[in-house]
Order: sequence, then C-alpha cells, then structure tokens
Amino acid sequence: MIAVTYNVERYRSLLADTVRAGDVVLEIGPHRCKSTEEYVAKAGKAILVDKGHDCSSKLEEYADERENVTFVFGDVRGFDAVKLVLHHISECDVMAVDLGGGRFPDTVFKVWATWSGIFKPRDSIIRCRGLAEFLKRAEIRDESLPGKFRDSGWLEDYGRKTPYNLKKQLDEIGHWVDINQPLD
Repeated sequence: MIAVTYNVERYRSLLADTVRAGDVVLEIGPHRCKSTEEYVAKAGKAILVDKGHDCSSKLEEYADERENVTFVFGDVRGFDAVKLVLHHISECDVMAVDLGGGRFPDTVFKVWATWSGIFKPRDSIIRCRGLAEFLKRAEIRDESLPGKFRDSGWLEDYGRKTPYNLKKQLDEIGHWVDINQPLD
C-alpha cells in the first residue's frame, strides 16, 4: 500500500493504523517525534532519519529512552544517509516520509522512490500536499499500463532498485565488511 496525504493528523493516524506489532519502521523526517509516538509502542524497531539541527538533540534523547528506536542524523537526499541506515536495517515493513508537508513534491518523490527501492517496504505513507494534489488531478491515459499492481509499498513493477552509484559503493565496501551486519 502506498498512501499519500497532506493533513498531518491524517498522516499520524494512518501511520498508527498501518504499523503492526513487531514491524520495522523507517521514518524519514520525524522532526520532534509526534508521529513516532503514534506507533512506537508496537513497532519492533524504528529507524528515525532527520537532518534538522533544531531537532537532532530531541531525536537523540528520544532514541536513548527507547530500546527499539535508533536515530540517524543525515540528509535523506544523499546516499550517505542511506549507507548509515543500512548499518541498522536492510529492509523495512513500513516507510513513512514527511519532509515538512511537501513544498517541493519532486524532492519528496525522489527521496521516497530511492529509499523505497532500497528498503522495499510493505507499506509507505507519504505526507506531501503537492503529490496529493497531483494525484487528485491526474488521469492516466495509457492502456499499456496494467489495470492493477501488486499491493506493496514501493514501485516494484517499475524496477526501481539500488541506484547504480550507491550499489557500486556498497559492493566495494562489501569486499571489506558484511554490510548487512550492524556495526558495534
């Protein structure tokens, strides 16, 4: 399932309803953890990724207080943040993306498409007004597309995989260390 919303309360309730007991959640843009609070008790693991200097100490404190939460400081628009998260997980059940409501829908979509192609979530929830408005206005006029796609939280039929440059770097690193094992 891929859900797009703009209303922050709806985003939080969708996130709370979507996360199942024991799920691995990758939350991009948690800011001050108000959305995280809605699901964290039932998640097996939550990886929170944010680059905001205004919220990093709050996120570190939040993660320190909970065994199932890890905070990764990084800019999700670059591969360095992906590599940092790969130290903790190689896939997730739920991916949540909130980059401030989506003033720049192209950035939100690129971040989601890249990260979901790598971590292959069962479900994705994206908070972005621009994407929501686009989807409401758009009309598909291409019969070559299938009428239905398998229900997943990423574009598996599109063939999105790990971007080439990142894959090349990870393959090179993989010769020296097992990238699927967490670092101690």
